[in-house]
Amino acid sequence: MFTFLRVFCSEECFYRRNHMRRRIILNRILISLGTVFMIITISFFTVNAMPGEPLMNIMGEDEYLKVKRDDPELLDRIAAQYGLDASLPVRYVRYLKSIVTLNFGYSYTKGKPVISVIWYRLKWTLVLAIPATILSALIGGWLGIMAGWNKGGVLDRILTPLTLLINTVPSNCIALIFLAVFCFKLKLFPISGMSAGGLTGMARIRDIGYHMIMPLSVMVLTRSCGNFINMKSYVTHVKSEEYILTAVSKGVPRRRILRNHVLKNSLLPYVTILCMQFGHIVSGAIMVEVVFTWIGMGNLMNTAINSFDFPMMQMCFLISAVCMVVSSVLSDVLYVALDPRIKEF
Repeated sequence: MFTFLRVFCSEECFYRRNHMRRRIILNRILISLGTVFMIITISFFTVNAMPGEPLMNIMGEDEYLKVKRDDPELLDRIAAQYGLDASLPVRYVRYLKSIVTLNFGYSYTKGKPVISVIWYRLKWTLVLAIPATILSALIGGWLGIMAGWNKGGVLDRILTPLTLLINTVPSNCIALIFLAVFCFKLKLFPISGMSAGGLTGMARIRDIGYHMIMPLSVMVLTRSCGNFINMKSYVTHVKSEEYILTAVSKGVPRRRILRNHVLKNSLLPYVTILCMQFGHIVSGAIMVEVVFTWIGMGNLMNTAINSFDFPMMQMCFLISAVCMVVSSVLSDVLYVALDPRIKEF
């Protein structure tokens, strides 16, 4: 009888806990959808409040001024063609409809559908950003664990001031240093671009990998420094907890304490950092892509902003916002899955 009650109560607690976790995750997803809607609204009105005449960017300044003087009706027809003739509220409703139907119109500067340009550029950003995120997570995390576990050791004394120094320098400055030293001075790597052109098959893949070395190295270096600082802080904090001191006093092997207690509890906040890096996967490499002329989303966003390409800017901001919200939801879901103590946000 007691065995039955014990089993029943344990199963009841299990189902109740799983129901609570599902409710927490569902609530977080609903909040995130509302956040995405707010970001869409704010980005639309922010982009349309920017100074500059879109038709001038579409036609060129000289042609725009000439047509405006000689044939103003032509300007009205071009504005209608690009949907610029309607009022701001009407354009906002059209923009919401375009998001639902995935029809974002045509780029002012490239004359192509925005969605086709985005997918092409996003592919090359992911080729660069995904390896950088994975490598920096592994390198920075492992070095941070070693430095935090052996606080005051040789590794800690060398890497801590060095990573703090690198972490304060903007990534575009580091990219320019790498470009000047390794590309201009030593001539070890290409100065710009993604490929030499005219290559196919494995030769093209190897050439793209060769062009990736410099921007990838800059991204791995800068992100690894941040990951190192965070992981070292987490490990140092967990190491000073009372249950760790108790385990040490009982004679538990240090490797076992590190593996079963310190590492397990340090990974929870580290997961959040990695998820936020995933959120910046689209916009986090803007300056690196610009310096090395890597034809990705960062370069595209920079070009769209400089040329007042409103449809392209809106789509880029939307993708960046969605990535940030998805990464936030992912970190919350992982927290709920990894830490049974979490009951609510």
